[in-house]
Amino acid sequence: MHIKTILEDTLDQLGLSEKIDECKALTLWNDVASTLASRTQPISISNSRLIVNVTDSVVLHALSLYKRKYVEKINLLAGRDVIKDIIFRVGKVEKKDIELKDRDNYMEELKGTQLDQSELEKIDEIISTIKDDDIKNSLRNLFINQSKLTKMRRKGL
Repeated sequence: MHIKTILEDTLDQLGLSEKIDECKALTLWNDVASTLASRTQPISISNSRLIVNVTDSVVLHALSLYKRKYVEKINLLAGRDVIKDIIFRVGKVEKKDIELKDRDNYMEELKGTQLDQSELEKIDEIISTIKDDDIKNSLRNLFINQSKLTKMRRKGL
């Protein structure tokens, strides 16, 4: 059996496949929005709806005209139906152009972000049923980094 199959089965058993697909869909937004991506920011996915902040009502209107196509393209790139709708709203849009030095700073910030004991215990509980140590350690690292990213985003970093 391939590691990919084992990992997919494990994620399905843990109920995490859908969340991972949602994270993938969020990262696909910039590719899908192409020229308007710099004036938007995907915020979250809730109830199969992608929430996207836009800089102004003109961008909101332009994107709304092609909403169905964006949904189809994201689902096509994701490999399955992850979202059913996109909600555009005028809101805060962070600068997206990260230069290489900013990426290094971002990675340093990620490394410096600490999780508290309860967050680590929750991750350990999630992976506790996995028997293979290599897979268990890989998933633990993945979940720790994802938790750190979430924590950084909440702080606005």
